[in-house]
Amino acid sequence: MLTPRQAQLAFVPLVALSMSGFISLALTVLNLGLTARVWPTWLQQWPVAFAVALPVSLLVVPSVRALLARLTRAPAATAAGGVGDLG
Repeated sequence: MLTPRQAQLAFVPLVALSMSGFISLALTVLNLGLTARVWPTWLQQWPVAFAVALPVSLLVVPSVRALLARLTRAPAATAAGGVGDLG
């Protein structure tokens, strides 16, 4: 099991890995079509996409978290519980 800190540290690399893989595969298929060249080309290009995605993610994710923290308001406290209160 991961600690919350370890999970937080693993989040950005895992998201960058999966997103770079899916996007590079989609772009490879769009550019080459479904040919025999797709898989070797994709496997060659995926590390390049990840090398770009990881540092970008490391810069963007904290900024997005900070922006969302500023745009999020705490729920109003109610005595009887409100709609959606799970209780």
